[in-house]
Amino acid sequence: MPAKPRRLFLALWPDAGERAQLAALARTLSGGGRKVHPDNLHLTLTFLGATADERLFCYEQALCGLAVPPFTLRLDRLAYWSRSGILWLGASRVPPELSSLVQDLNRRLESCGFSPERRPFQAHITLVRDFTGPAPPAELEQPVVWRTAQVALAESLQTGRGVRYAVLARWPRL
Repeated sequence: MPAKPRRLFLALWPDAGERAQLAALARTLSGGGRKVHPDNLHLTLTFLGATADERLFCYEQALCGLAVPPFTLRLDRLAYWSRSGILWLGASRVPPELSSLVQDLNRRLESCGFSPERRPFQAHITLVRDFTGPAPPAELEQPVVWRTAQVALAESLQTGRGVRYAVLARWPRL
């Protein structure tokens, strides 16, 4: 019997200090909704979706030797997608290294049959789901500054207490 497909994505994963800053910011937001658990805060680069083990192996092989240039994200603006009820944190200026990284990931994964997202990449961290407002000011007085140089492969796991994200691997491997 084949294994059940795993729900996977590639992301930037904050370290403990950045995660604490992001969680503190989320706590200051008024309005209803479900705040994302601090352990689940991340910035999705590429959503892989339901993935069988053989495709996961191909993805891991395609990412061997991935070089992630160190870059700094200055997360300085809040925005709201009313259609999906998502309140998110993003950057008013996306570093060119981040855009290049997403393109490189998509190019590498295409050899495994992966079809990249057609919509333009929107660098964001979801802070609140089912947000009911009021909309916070768009510009943050104190941006979250995040220096990163690794990509994480993560799995979305359904538990009795909701969704939990688990990091399975990181690139480059240090």
